[in-house]
Amino acid sequence: MLGKLLKHEFKAVNRLMIPLHLGLILITIVGRFYVQFVMNRPHVNYSNYTLRMWEGLMDVLLISAYVIALIAIFIITWLYLDILRFRKNLFTDEGYLMHTLPASAAEHIAAKLTVSTVWQIVDGFLIGLSVFIMVINKSIIRELALAWRDLVDSFSMIFGVPAVVGVPSFLLMLLLDTMAGTLIIYMCIAIGHSFNSHKILSSIGIYLGYKMVSNFLVSILSVLTGFGSFGNYNMSTFFFGVTSYNSVYHYGMSEAGYFWLNVGFSTILSLVVGVAAFVLINHFMTKRLNLE
Repeated sequence: MLGKLLKHEFKAVNRLMIPLHLGLILITIVGRFYVQFVMNRPHVNYSNYTLRMWEGLMDVLLISAYVIALIAIFIITWLYLDILRFRKNLFTDEGYLMHTLPASAAEHIAAKLTVSTVWQIVDGFLIGLSVFIMVINKSIIRELALAWRDLVDSFSMIFGVPAVVGVPSFLLMLLLDTMAGTLIIYMCIAIGHSFNSHKILSSIGIYLGYKMVSNFLVSILSVLTGFGSFGNYNMSTFFFGVTSYNSVYHYGMSEAGYFWLNVGFSTILSLVVGVAAFVLINHFMTKRLNLE
């Protein structure tokens, strides 16, 4: 039954996600042509200051529109997949039909989580690719080709592990962190909709309460361990702040030891929190379901 749920979920979600990301591709193509036009247009010494001002204003407006479009696509994807789709399909009038299907609550959760994760990966990849296409030129390609070996070597020098091992480990950690974050939102929705009234406000309140408690616990852990902040659980900054490795020697750790400590801890924490959230969602959908 899980396979049928996945097929149905992809079909329903694709009605919005495919046009939305085709729009992203179109924006990227148009934007790339405009960038090429700006880079190659002849410089004109306008005698009229107003004409120069309008030319610069047009460039700024189009760049701003592109950035706003990227942010909007990211937010729409996240809101629809992590909140709107899950809530509408399982906790509103549609839920009466969905919960009559011969599928367990766990299968419904797994289907929603899988589709959300896949599309968030696609969304992140396409947005990153869009930005890359917009800024890439022959000079950047040449510099990347020359610096690639240095980038790989510097990763090993900074983190103490080969890039071929460290990068996949980091990506796996990021994937688990993303899935756990989605499950936390699902959990808050499931608990909030078990109340008889003010279900949306209850869900928001539960999520804010969770964030306050988790941030408090992380702050205590940061003081005790010296870790910084990263991801949903604010546990390590070393991927975003290389200078944090200066603290390694205060703890008598090698770069590799510090790397695996952070990656291992963040991975285990994501697994524990994700599994706990999954269990709670399953409990509230099977024992405390309230569609009224």
